[in-house]
Amino acid sequence: MTDTERPAVVIAEDDDDIASLLSEVLETAGIARPIVVANGALVIDAIIASDAPLLILDVQMPGASGIDVYDIVRNHEALADVAVLFVTANPGIARETLTGRAPREVIAKPFDVDALVAKVRELLGPVPTSV
Repeated sequence: MTDTERPAVVIAEDDDDIASLLSEVLETAGIARPIVVANGALVIDAIIASDAPLLILDVQMPGASGIDVYDIVRNHEALADVAVLFVTANPGIARETLTGRAPREVIAKPFDVDALVAKVRELLGPVPTSV
């Protein structure tokens, strides 16, 4: 699958090391084109510009918290189908704060790379095959 055939995945993470690791994992697995933003306020524009079907989101970020970004995404008509995966050092806070809200997934940091890849594949759905 060529780079342009892989779906974009927006990674909203302010820790450079974690953002690089997430990006590298998605690239190495060949399942997505990662687009990294370090500030929650930049997420919406990045999703719209890239037509990303998946957002990987940290809870604590500058500009707008991951919870705030999640609420904006869920209330934005053009982003209603974007899947959201929280990758956070505070999974309890994410789960508690998001109780009763629209579906989303939460993975704790530090995360298992294989489990992350499996979850991303699941959220992206079937990958188109080339003839």
